[in-house]
Order: sequence, then C-alpha cells, then structure tokens
Amino acid sequence: MKQSLSLLLALLMLMQLLCGCSASTSEPDSTASDPDSVAAMQHQIASQSASASPTESPSKDALIQKHIEKILAADAGSSGSIDVDPLEQYPELPTGCESVALTIALNALGGDLEKTDVAEYYLRYDDDFVLGYCGDPFSDDGAGVMPPGIITTVENYVAQTGAPVYAYNTSHSPLRELYKFIDAGCPVVMWTTYYMDEPMYTDDAHEYNGDTYFWYDNEHCVTLYGYDRNAGTVDIADPLQGAVTVDADEFERINHNIGGWSVAIIDTSAFTQPPTDAPTQPPTTPEKPTTAPFYEKPTTVTPLEIPSAAVAPTEPKTRKRKP
Repeated sequence: MKQSLSLLLALLMLMQLLCGCSASTSEPDSTASDPDSVAAMQHQIASQSASASPTESPSKDALIQKHIEKILAADAGSSGSIDVDPLEQYPELPTGCESVALTIALNALGGDLEKTDVAEYYLRYDDDFVLGYCGDPFSDDGAGVMPPGIITTVENYVAQTGAPVYAYNTSHSPLRELYKFIDAGCPVVMWTTYYMDEPMYTDDAHEYNGDTYFWYDNEHCVTLYGYDRNAGTVDIADPLQGAVTVDADEFERINHNIGGWSVAIIDTSAFTQPPTDAPTQPPTTPEKPTTAPFYEKPTTVTPLEIPSAAVAPTEPKTRKRKP
C-alpha cells in the first residue's frame, strides 16, 4: 500500500513538473506581440543599418556626372547626327553668334526659344569677355564671350525656367571625343572663326582657372550637331551660314589653334523632375555693363602665332566684321 502511494505521489509530481515546463515554453511573449515594441526594434535595426552603411540616393549632380563619364567611356561611332533647327544671327544679333549657337543647342534638347531670348534674358554680361559677353550683341560693336560665360548663361536659363539641361566644359577635347556627345544626343557649342578663316589674334589675353584666353578679331561660335568619320566631315549650324558640312580636320585645326574651346549641352531630363507649374515670374533682363570696356586696339599678327602675354587695355574691343 505504501509502495503504491509513493508511486502515485511520484507520478503526480512528474505530471505537475511536465505541465509547468509546457506552460513556460508556450506562454506568449508580451514584448514580442506588442506593436509598439516591434516598431521600436525595427527602428533601432534600421538606425544601426543606416549608420553602418548609408543608403542615401545619389544627388542629381552625381547622376549627371556619372552620365558624362558613361558618355566618355563609350566608343564613338562612324557617324552621328542630332536634329537641329539652324538660326542665323542677322539682322537682330550682328555680334551675337554665341547666343544664337547656344539657342540652337538648347532648342535641339526641347527648348522653345526665340532667336533673341538668350541674349535678352539669360546671357551673362561682363567687362571680362571670359566671364560674360563683352559689349552688346545687338550692335555691330559687340565683342564676345568664352566657355565660362556660356556655362553661367546656361545656369541662368535653368534657374529661371527649370529646363533639364546642363553645360559641360569640353574645352581642349579632340573631335573624336566630342563625337561621343553627338552619339548621346548632346549638341556641342564650339568656337571657331568667320568662314573658317585664319584667326586674327590680338595682344589681349585673360587668365582664368588655369587657362589663357586670347582674343581674336574674327571670333565666332557654331553648334556641332553631326559627323561622318568615313567622309572626314562635320555638320555645324553656323549663325552666319546656316547648316553646313565642313572638313573635320580643318575645323579641328582652327578650333585647336584658338584654344580648343567648346561646351557640350547635356540633356538631364532623366535626372530632373519636370516643373509642376510654369514659371510664375517672367524672364529677367540681365544687366549689361554700364560703361564700354577698354582693351588694347586689335593688332593682327602672323596667323597661328599666339601672343605670349597680355598688355594693358586702352581702347574698346570690337570684332572685325565681314560683309
């Protein structure tokens, strides 16, 4: 009897022990089921992950730079062309070839600009022909502007209109590199001379950002929009002549000798949110220099002989125009 009772007690104790274990393993975790606690844990994990390896999206500028790197890494084709609408600078802009060449490039990328809009609303004006347009492009006495001023002009245009474009300084690049931008649908504003004559250098030179910009009297600007490597030609929209096809080697030689200046206009629509509303403010007219800039009177030197130093300016700079 005692043995049976002891066995029964042992059995009851074993059952109680088993029930206790089962309860402890199956009891719900109030912390795990609490939504606030779960959210807090998720937030903590996310915070730790973010501090360990940032996941911030690349900026628009970074995406544009990567796009440019991709363009430059590609191989140029045998030919390429962009649809452009050539414009002629006369009669409104007798010395405004840079504004007109830029207008052609911007319109090729979806702009809707009249011939005079860039010169009237967006062009950077400055007494220094490197930083902005020197003089008045609406007159016969205007001078010109170099790539830094054109880049600032594009920035003004983007700031006022929200247009998805970007100006990239491609100066000193050989044509074989610029062809890559044509393949990518990016027109290139390039500096040359009237009718591809020999440059008429002067003694006027400006230093900027490690480059020396020499003024030459027959300074001119066109838009490169096509090329054919087999034929050895390039297609340019010339504000003096309209759309023309010229010898690539000769065009490159002149561009190289005057400094190799060029600016590619990049389509950034893939990296830019389109504006939701039209600009509420009308374009603003840029301020032109109040006094005429003074420079050394142009002196023609031997073609392709670049002056070694600038001299003090004394008289207004103007272009020597051809009929």
